[in-house]
Amino acid sequence: MSVSRTRRILEPLLWFAGLMVVWELVVRLADVPSFMLPAPSVFLMRIVEEHDRLLHHGLITTRMILYGFVAGAVPGVALGYLIARSRTCERLLYPIIIFIQGLPKITLAPLLLVWFGFGPFPIVLLTGLVTFFPVLVDAVAGFKSVDPRLYYLTRSMGGSWWRTFVSIELPSAAPQIFSGLKITIVIAVTVVIVVEWLNSNNGLGYLVLRAMDSTDTAFIFAILVVGSTVGVVLSYGVTLAEQALLPWRRRDRR
Repeated sequence: MSVSRTRRILEPLLWFAGLMVVWELVVRLADVPSFMLPAPSVFLMRIVEEHDRLLHHGLITTRMILYGFVAGAVPGVALGYLIARSRTCERLLYPIIIFIQGLPKITLAPLLLVWFGFGPFPIVLLTGLVTFFPVLVDAVAGFKSVDPRLYYLTRSMGGSWWRTFVSIELPSAAPQIFSGLKITIVIAVTVVIVVEWLNSNNGLGYLVLRAMDSTDTAFIFAILVVGSTVGVVLSYGVTLAEQALLPWRRRDRR
């Protein structure tokens, strides 16, 4: 591992550790009640004590995040391509998509429960709806940024539509698409946990609801730390995928 990569990993960890130390000192010195604001040592210990339970529900939440992320990202890229390449699709579809995006998504959760009942499908559907638009916008911008002169080049060489898409359009749009993916994967974490809180018997959101019922503030903070960790890991996973699929971007950052 290079020195720069090690530094990028260690710096946020050190900042987090420093924040935890300051938090611990403030809570201890000010004698803040644990039910209001637990010390980091308390809720971090709860993670250790409840690791089996947190791991079980965390994996369920992670699976819902990935399902919803894919359900929103794949149509977002596909429709983004259609809108970027067709003026007709842009005129017909973009106003409808903007209208749907303007709807407050979380308030749709009760309707989805009425229509589809309790279970994973409403969670995946709502997460997909929330993650769809940012990916779509970045995909449209990415596909529209392709240099028009490259199309003349591929036509002169007799390139097929698929060859043009794979060799020119997708690589040109990929950096902006990945920018949208890195934003939406973090949004998906929040959406899934909130919807699980409303509609689930499993997952981190369900654990938050149970902890609220018992006024277990320390466990709520433990769940939040686990949820944030899931978001960081998934975001880093998208970054690694970008570096693997777009090696020229990795070279540009050196």
